[in-house]
Amino acid sequence: MRQTTDHEAGAASGADSRCPLMSARELADFLGVPLNTVYIWNHRHQGPRAHKVGRYLRYRWPEVEAWLETQAVDHAGLSR
Repeated sequence: MRQTTDHEAGAASGADSRCPLMSARELADFLGVPLNTVYIWNHRHQGPRAHKVGRYLRYRWPEVEAWLETQAVDHAGLSR
């Protein structure tokens, strides 16, 4: 009989349900902005929260979506 490995057990217990990280390029493509804009936001502590993984910036989808919600423009209170 075959034994379950730790990796398989983790996947079965929901470890694979974690949100994947996206790269700075993926974020730029998703938002439709130049890659350099993402790096400038990070340098200025603007934009979605970045995580350093080694020398690379990574972003979590829920944090990007939450940040994007804060960027919404409410036209209801504006007069023309």
